[in-house]
Amino acid sequence: MAQSSTPKAVDGWHQLMEWMIPLLDNFPRTRRHTLAQRIENLLLEVLELLIEAAYSPQKRDLLIRANRKLELLRQGG
Repeated sequence: MAQSSTPKAVDGWHQLMEWMIPLLDNFPRTRRHTLAQRIENLLLEVLELLIEAAYSPQKRDLLIRANRKLELLRQGG
């Protein structure tokens, strides 16, 4: 079996997004364009940072930034 060249963190984040984004569509209409959009944006920002870190020699700073965004998600956007 050929091994994927996608880093595990990026692959795992994709899986989380595939699970979470459809849930955002179920948010009440009053929250869909505020909180749901904010959560989706944070999910995408973390993905971007993980991809950058995977291919950058300066991983530490990018991963710290990704962790900050992840903490925002943990705290509710």
